[in-house]
Amino acid sequence: MLRSESRQALSIRKFIPKPVVALPMPAQEIVKETDYILVTHYHPDHFSADYLTKDAPMFFQNRTDAEKAAALDFTDTGWFESDRMQFGNVTVFRTGGRHGDSDELAEHTGPVSGFVFCTEGEPVLYLAGDTVFCPEVEDALKQYRPDITAVNACDAGTSRGRLIMNADDVMQVCRVFGGTVIASHMDSVSHAHLSRTQLKQILEENGYDRQVQIPSDGEIIRF
Repeated sequence: MLRSESRQALSIRKFIPKPVVALPMPAQEIVKETDYILVTHYHPDHFSADYLTKDAPMFFQNRTDAEKAAALDFTDTGWFESDRMQFGNVTVFRTGGRHGDSDELAEHTGPVSGFVFCTEGEPVLYLAGDTVFCPEVEDALKQYRPDITAVNACDAGTSRGRLIMNADDVMQVCRVFGGTVIASHMDSVSHAHLSRTQLKQILEENGYDRQVQIPSDGEIIRF
């Protein structure tokens, strides 16, 4: 596996702001016409109160995360009381994951979720969230058979271990199902250990480059 640097050197980079690249437009513009906001987990790099209005309709993976947002004076917070919710004509299924490559690290980072989006006439989308490849991810792929799976795949981690997917995990996803995989989080966080260039090279060497799309910053992919 190619690495840009060792995990032990991570402490040198911990003061670099995340994300390390700017959004293609202000965050307020991205969310201003959003019907619902689904939050996979309550970590500061996945939920920020800075650009959200206090009445933004948000749904969290569980009651604990929703109550944390309510404590920040957000007034329209809900949570998945079961693994299925209906948003208009879109059915959303909550899936599990493991935010670490060891039991100790996964316990430390806490529960995380992914979401599967299903609606008539559109491809099934699976947003895996912050997770390594694990039985929960494999079960979601086999159960929902998504057309598109988006994975966070920059091999982000700490000296305690890997937090999300690396190239091997991405290829595991490819082996389980034959749909399109989108590799997200690339070249955008300070604790990443896998670049777009490195992932592309590994996928090409193993014959998975046609199945996996690695979007550039700001690129829009349409299906």
